[in-house]
Amino acid sequence: MKSKINQKALLKAFKADLAAADLTRVEWTDQRDTWISETYGKAYGNEVEGRSQIVSKDIKKQLEWMIPSITDPFLSSQDVISCNPVTYEDAEAARQNELLLNTQFCRKFPRYNFINKATRVLATEGTVVIQTGWDYKEEEYEEETEVIATDEYGRDYIAMGMVKKLKVLKNQPTATVCRNEDVYIDPTCMDDMDKCQFVIYRYETDISTLKSDGRFKNLDKVELDSNDPDNDSDYDNEDDTSFKFEDKARKKIMVYEYWGNYDVDNDGVVEQVVCAWVGDTIIRLEDNPYPDKKPPFIVVPFNAVPFQLFGEALAENIGDNQKIKTAITRGLIDNMAQSNNGQVGIRRGALNSQNRKRFLAGDNFEFNTSPNDFWQGSYNQIPGSAFNMLSLMNNEIEAQTGVKSFSGGLNGNSLGSSATAARGTLDAAAVRKLDIVRNIAENLIKPLMRKWMSYNAEFLEEEEVVRITNEKFVPIRRDDLNGKIDIDISISTAEDNSAKSQQLSFLLQTLGNTVPFEFTQLILADIAKLSRMPDLEKKLIDFKPQANPMQDIEMQKAKLENALLEARAFNEHMQGKENEIDRQLKEAKTLVEKARARNLEAGADVADLNYMKENLGLGHQERLELEELRNKLNVQQMLIQKRLDPKGEVGVMK
Repeated sequence: MKSKINQKALLKAFKADLAAADLTRVEWTDQRDTWISETYGKAYGNEVEGRSQIVSKDIKKQLEWMIPSITDPFLSSQDVISCNPVTYEDAEAARQNELLLNTQFCRKFPRYNFINKATRVLATEGTVVIQTGWDYKEEEYEEETEVIATDEYGRDYIAMGMVKKLKVLKNQPTATVCRNEDVYIDPTCMDDMDKCQFVIYRYETDISTLKSDGRFKNLDKVELDSNDPDNDSDYDNEDDTSFKFEDKARKKIMVYEYWGNYDVDNDGVVEQVVCAWVGDTIIRLEDNPYPDKKPPFIVVPFNAVPFQLFGEALAENIGDNQKIKTAITRGLIDNMAQSNNGQVGIRRGALNSQNRKRFLAGDNFEFNTSPNDFWQGSYNQIPGSAFNMLSLMNNEIEAQTGVKSFSGGLNGNSLGSSATAARGTLDAAAVRKLDIVRNIAENLIKPLMRKWMSYNAEFLEEEEVVRITNEKFVPIRRDDLNGKIDIDISISTAEDNSAKSQQLSFLLQTLGNTVPFEFTQLILADIAKLSRMPDLEKKLIDFKPQANPMQDIEMQKAKLENALLEARAFNEHMQGKENEIDRQLKEAKTLVEKARARNLEAGADVADLNYMKENLGLGHQERLELEELRNKLNVQQMLIQKRLDPKGEVGVMK
């Protein structure tokens, strides 16, 4: 942000936005005051002196029954938040964010007070505004450690000395429930906070607190007397007392804080800024320090109204029913108050003067006439239609809120005397309650956790250790918290958990002993988890059945029998292979014997042929022809050799 800024013009523009937003705020504040008055049973203003002025507190009763049931899902578990990664690469960041957010929300944060306060304001006033922030505190201390010192000759040596160090006391996100009358929101954003251009928040503080904060300047220019909150007719003191501090350090002053977009530098582009002022003095002006660059406020409606940022309170639904019950109750009380109950009438002459004195004093007395001469007054008879109307209003109230109380009210007979009607009544109440729980989860807890996650990535120390168990610690690095992570809030009601537990129990009964013990163990652990018994769940998960000698013998016997069956099967398999080899060997031997037989047959044929030749003289003739042929070949060989070598010797063919 540039240094040269026209702060007077800037403050004038911010105050103009404040005045414009105040018109919408005042209109809604009037309706809000009506809802608060009806919820806490304040007088309607039509009371008559001498008549009953009681107000039926049906809204307050329904609120007290509703708050525990809708806050239980956020308070009954130490792991309310679960983070699911969008991609595989974000899995580790999601796991670390889940550990960190659960530790911050469930262990380092006043979760019970915050949830109860937020839901009570939400149901009573129709809207709750949450301001988020970051709480950082450190402490300086001295510790004795080794330091490098220099002697008189200029030589360095190691010595023990005191060194100042900083110890971080707090380093965590925060969330605060704001008073609705102190919040001014951009009236043009309709029902979308993402389109909100600014949010102005006012609060009481003092000079001492502002100085210790360290972010505020120009505090010496603040005029305390002119900025006293009591001087503002529109402001309702937070403490509702007339006590005032008179010293300068503790005297209360009113601070207005502007969070939003504004063209501070007059360059045509808006910047995300925060500006705080007291009266006409700007005490803080800087860029929005939060990483999302949005106002650190979350607005949650109870019954959302389309295109309106503020919602409707519980009193808007059942306020008329409470007025009707108030009128009937006042009539019944006036009827009973104006009756002659307790009065006694005596017929004239029934008692003499002495017995009359005894009668009036409460002592025993005598009378001369019949007992019918004594008349006893009582309350007037109340018609049954009055009680029917009260019962009808009770049913109407419970039907609209979905909250079943112990005063009778809505039951299965209201919709018909059948099991289906009773189930429909319970389902309607559970659905209505679940819708309220889902509204808180989606519009309050999830946006809060997303802001905390972005704050952690920006402001968290480099190493933040999250304690998981008594022995294991997981370091959380700030660089690992920037992944795109989808936050999923684990919410459940007592009815849902009970129904799931019954289904799992029925599943166990159906399965019986047909499944392994490990499978049964998983189902039992889920039942313990749904029943809010984490110790039993942990024991069931870690439980391993102890060895039983008889079971070991049976198991060993079964193993041996299985091994025997496997050996027999293997033996049969090998025997089959051996039989196959024998078959092939026999086939090969058969072929050999056939070939040998053919060879013998051929030899026999040759012998027979030779015998026939000898008998017929063919053998001798063949030998003569062969000898003649050999002689011819010898003659030809001699002629050829003589031609080649006339002087050489001539060989004869044998």
